Amino acid sequence: MNTRKSDASMGKTDFLECLEVIPERIEDGGGLFHVFTVEKKGIELELTVFPFEEDIRFRLFRSGDNHAIFEYQIMNCKVAKFKKDKQGNEYLVFKNQKSYE
Repeated sequence: MNTRKSDASMGKTDFLECLEVIPERIEDGGGLFHVFTVEKKGIELELTVFPFEEDIRFRLFRSGDNHAIFEYQIMNCKVAKFKKDKQGNEYLVFKNQKSYE
């Protein structure tokens, strides 16, 4: 897999724009991944992007707790895009196909 293409299709700048945080870049024996952490009202969202595997993991924590209260992983996610609707709501859209509307 071409890493540059994967980084672009996974929308790293889209994550930055929506989450408004700089990711922690981690490299281990399994490869490089990016961890975005956002905390609001006592809940912490940890969004991890695995660009080589094209996977995205979401975990929710209560602030200060080490055990996730929710965990979900999208495997083979080809596209992640930042969207803003007419009402001003902002969100990320995830697709497991290269085609994107």
